Amino acid sequence: MAGKHYLFICAVNQNRSRTAELVCSQLVQAENRDIQCESAGIHPMAVRRVTKKMADKADIIFLMEDYMKEILEKEFHQPAEKIICLDIPDIYYVQDPELEAILRQKLLPYI
Repeated sequence: MAGKHYLFICAVNQNRSRTAELVCSQLVQAENRDIQCESAGIHPMAVRRVTKKMADKADIIFLMEDYMKEILEKEFHQPAEKIICLDIPDIYYVQDPELEAILRQKLLPYI
């Protein structure tokens, strides 16, 4: 069976989603799972902007905030069943230890 693909999305792919990609990759490696992790931003000025192709490839799309769900469903035609909101506000910097701890706790059930 082929591995899974997880996509992490925040506003500009600068702090939260990049950290989530890193934390998930570390968890995947530690648990020896076949899961690829990727991150992007929903905003037009994102460092790495999400595309329909990226969204289609993902088995699960993890969003940082709930408002992003409507964008994924309407603009990228993604089913609600594959979208999970982590509910992490835009108050953290990339690799913030508190953010990493929150992400580990929230992502572990999916590894």
